[in-house]
Amino acid sequence: MNSTLRKFIVCISALLVAVAMVVFIAENPARIGSEPLFIRAALLSLAIVAALIAVYPFNPLFSRRPGIYAATVCIPALIPVLAYYFILLPNQAGTGLTGEQISNELITDSSSNGIIEVGFSYPIYTPALRVGNLELYTKQVNIFLRMTDGMGEVALFRAVRKRIPGSSLSVESTVQGMLSESAGYEFIPLEIPPASSVTTRVAFIISNVESGSSFSDALDSASQAQFELRDPENGRLLLDFPLTRI
Repeated sequence: MNSTLRKFIVCISALLVAVAMVVFIAENPARIGSEPLFIRAALLSLAIVAALIAVYPFNPLFSRRPGIYAATVCIPALIPVLAYYFILLPNQAGTGLTGEQISNELITDSSSNGIIEVGFSYPIYTPALRVGNLELYTKQVNIFLRMTDGMGEVALFRAVRKRIPGSSLSVESTVQGMLSESAGYEFIPLEIPPASSVTTRVAFIISNVESGSSFSDALDSASQAQFELRDPENGRLLLDFPLTRI
């Protein structure tokens, strides 16, 4: 194998590694955000070094001097990565979560996108929420809807889950299958990458009322209605924020 062909193969291979790594990082922010900082830094550093190796044959200043190229170009290029992950990112990170209701349109209309009527007569409440993660690592959260009426009676609803125990067909699995075919819905637990937010619709099966209008009546008469973000492992309350009639 001559040197030109060898350089070409190395260049193409390095370019493919760089592109694959960038795509992997961009497509999996929650997964990457759950890794230790040195793993995150190593993944991005690999993409940068691979890209620099790919363009090395086209740089006449370092022709046949790979050691000098590595010392003067590749290694210095990693300094911003290390500074970001080990200095800037930890200093910018906060604590806790943020929650906000984005959409609740036409909630009193049972034929709207706010409440979907299904064959077994349970209304499905599908608000759009924005959940932000201020921390340094990916957070997983379960979402609940708590309603308290004027008599102090509490109704607690859990959003539809990603993984439903058991193999038999249930209302929850039916709703999950129906909504999974539509874009814009997520099931719990939600995964929120560090220093970012997720905006999505979640689904609550309102199983203790008979129609969408009665659910709206229950909201009208509730003394308090709020969303709760809880830890999937131990159920600990992480944040609550009010349901608003947007």
